Amino acid sequence: MTLDIIDPPQLHPVLKSLGFQNATPIQQEAIQILARGESVLALSPTGSGKTLAFLIPLMERLNAAEATTQLLVLAPTRELGAQIAQVATQVAQCLVQSDGKHLQVRGVFGGQKAETQKAEILKNPAVVVATPGRALELIEQEVLKISSLKAIVLDEADLMVGMGFEAQVKMICDRLPNRVQAALFSATESEGQSRLQNRLVHRGTRVDVRTSDALSIGSYSGSQNPVALHQVSLVPAGIGRIEALGELLGHIASETQSGIVFCETRESVQKVAEFLQAQGLSAVGLSGELGQIERATILRHFKSGGIKYLVATNLAARGIDVSELSVVVHFELPSTQQEYLHRSGRTGRAGRSGWTISLCTAQSKKFLSDLLIGTDIRLSVFKPAEAIASSSTTSQSVVAAAVREFTKIHINRGKSSKLRPGDILGALTQQLGLSRDDVGGIFIFDHFTHIEVAEAHAQSVLKRLAAIKIKNLSVKASEASVLAAPRARGLSTR
Repeated sequence: MTLDIIDPPQLHPVLKSLGFQNATPIQQEAIQILARGESVLALSPTGSGKTLAFLIPLMERLNAAEATTQLLVLAPTRELGAQIAQVATQVAQCLVQSDGKHLQVRGVFGGQKAETQKAEILKNPAVVVATPGRALELIEQEVLKISSLKAIVLDEADLMVGMGFEAQVKMICDRLPNRVQAALFSATESEGQSRLQNRLVHRGTRVDVRTSDALSIGSYSGSQNPVALHQVSLVPAGIGRIEALGELLGHIASETQSGIVFCETRESVQKVAEFLQAQGLSAVGLSGELGQIERATILRHFKSGGIKYLVATNLAARGIDVSELSVVVHFELPSTQQEYLHRSGRTGRAGRSGWTISLCTAQSKKFLSDLLIGTDIRLSVFKPAEAIASSSTTSQSVVAAAVREFTKIHINRGKSSKLRPGDILGALTQQLGLSRDDVGGIFIFDHFTHIEVAEAHAQSVLKRLAAIKIKNLSVKASEASVLAAPRARGLSTR
């Protein structure tokens, strides 16, 4: 099945104003349905352009002259809510009405000061974006008045149910006025979500664009053939998972602009973030115990490119939308298919290429394969040379010319000796006369280091290392038991 993309002349004016040249499948279908005043149940992957698919048609039907709240958007997390509110503000700027008035947009989320939010909501903004708990609290206090509500949106409805918000959402639904237009958007379906569907959109139009063809259509110029690549990186025998992560990130360093490393617990987040920082990588941990201001600051720096790797739990990463996110790494596998899809949906957004790598043992690889049964995802084994070749920004001919054979050398000094990559690189180039291109990855662990050296120089380096000192330390060198795969220059961790 091939879905036709709307030609630019037919593109919705707001999409065009926001810089889009094409509409995604969910935008093509949902905008038309909602513009007619109908309710909709939309099943669409994370990152497919659904936020604009519901905001544009619903906000077009609002009246800025009315001092009432007319549209309520519920989101499962404050990060996702803040993102939606930001997009809604952009849409409002494109919808200046004939009298020159703008639709006012406000966000109210748990974890923030309620008094400040109350003052804003008492001004009766036309659009309110909220987390379910805070919305219900303000409705019960008669601060958020929904008697004039024209439409309600449940975004990421499957997550709302999974995170325990079903009861709160139902209580909000019980207070809605009659004949409210409803839109329920979700990436997957579940039993709890079906109960919400029956309450809100049982007579609505069902739209499902979760097919692989739908995923392959881009929203931006130059993004007509995005690649959704799902790979498994096997943890080598005799090496820890966290060390394997360091080597993996070293292999993909030059192909990675920014990435998210997913962990299952706060403890893992802290441990992984500290490890990556010790390796000289720009990495910060994001987990639930951080305050809202600190979380917002971290996300702002990550989105602006000031942080390369965000290490996060599932909950902490909800709603993160970084258009140029290169890779998602599952340091620890999720327990459900739904979580895998939502994690992986952080990359490959809005038609751009996406890359997901799962760190697995032989046993957990089988678990992951079983977890993805019923999806269109096909797993391949990560290999450094293949990783470079798969990049949409690197030509095959350049990759073929750049690939060199490297041998991995083990030395008996590591972080406990306060070694840094620069210390080792300096010794190899200044004392042993190697060129910068003769050295691949430098992976420093607690008590040892692995260095990738061009195969042609490996034996010479092994013999000569014992005669020099690195940072005034004598070292013992041997060939590592796990050899480095062929790789291109520029992929080392510095």
